[in-house]
Amino acid sequence: MKNKGFVNIIIIAIIALAALKYFLNWDVFDAASSDQGQSTILYIRNIINIIWSYVAAPVLFIWERIIWPLLSLAWNNLQNFIEWGRGANKPIF
Repeated sequence: MKNKGFVNIIIIAIIALAALKYFLNWDVFDAASSDQGQSTILYIRNIINIIWSYVAAPVLFIWERIIWPLLSLAWNNLQNFIEWGRGANKPIF
């Protein structure tokens, strides 16, 4: 469940790359193999690493200590509510 957001991002990226190839005949592998493409990828990677080095601790703290426990509590309550609802539909006699 933790990686569901990352999986969705990967799927969207694959669909976007396929659409670029289909509509604009643009290939990410050809672009990445050029010198300019490699320098652009390295530049973007460095920017992402710098940003993540500043925000990693607070983001992980908020995710692990606040958001994930709240999501787990909500999910468990939803499952209990569903089970309770199933039990309410059983005949009494």
